[in-house]
Amino acid sequence: MRSIAKFIPLTLLLLLGATAGQATEFQLAPVQLPGGVSVFGTVSTDGTTGPLSPANLTGWRVTVRTTTRHDYTPANAPPQNVLGVSVSADGRKLRVATSPDGNGGALSFGTSLPEVLVHVANYATGWPPGMGFAMFQYGADFEYADLPVSPTGQRVVARAAAGSSVFKLLPVDFPSGARLTGSITTDGSTGVLQPDRLLDWHLSAKRIEDVVYYRDAGGSNSQVLPSSAGLSTDGQTLHVARPGGYLGFGVPPAPPARGRGAVPADFSDTAPSRGQAGWFDPFGFDFVPLRFGGTQYPVGQALP
Repeated sequence: MRSIAKFIPLTLLLLLGATAGQATEFQLAPVQLPGGVSVFGTVSTDGTTGPLSPANLTGWRVTVRTTTRHDYTPANAPPQNVLGVSVSADGRKLRVATSPDGNGGALSFGTSLPEVLVHVANYATGWPPGMGFAMFQYGADFEYADLPVSPTGQRVVARAAAGSSVFKLLPVDFPSGARLTGSITTDGSTGVLQPDRLLDWHLSAKRIEDVVYYRDAGGSNSQVLPSSAGLSTDGQTLHVARPGGYLGFGVPPAPPARGRGAVPADFSDTAPSRGQAGWFDPFGFDFVPLRFGGTQYPVGQALP
């Protein structure tokens, strides 16, 4: 009997130790801020339940994503330059004439004042030398992409399904990662097109820029911010206490350098009483209210 009594506690201890050491990964509650900015990601713990300290957070990947989108339609971007634009005889290819000497065609929409302008393809200006370009501009935001000259003398910029006059733009990628997409609707004509043959267009330049704070097996570029406090978990939900709690990831200030980071939850003394979440960097910050009235904010849920 004594040997059995010794065996049972030892087994329980081993099982309990395995449970306590099992890491848990939590999906953070996404934060949507004005202007196309969002904060999202995951955080891992060492498996401890109950109150947590920053040391119990063993890994994370938290992204501050900025999405910029500029739309061009007949309402804000009338035809500006429709030169050397044609539709193939089968009605399925929308093309712009290319030329290495700046004497090609161009398909552009927009106005110079205000500065709302998109060049789907421009081979008519001679810049850059020996090539054409695509470009989008919306106020102070603009970007160019070089376009090669086609050996056939025609660049296909959009395609339509058989029998359709809605041409889907072949995406144009820009150096920053921005992408121009959309559609152009014609009156169904083939051959050379004049501006009045273009009936509708919906073009969009979209850029996604990510700032990622992470710690994983390969290394890290950030830490749990020193203000982080009031953390706890029951193994299924990661909580931040209200009031006084805080959870942030990033690089703390080291004067003269300023800090930067992502803050999934802030119920500190300097935050609104019902909490806030957002991001900050040396150039600014943006937070939105969480409007949480309880005592334990569910900032993350355990992944399967």
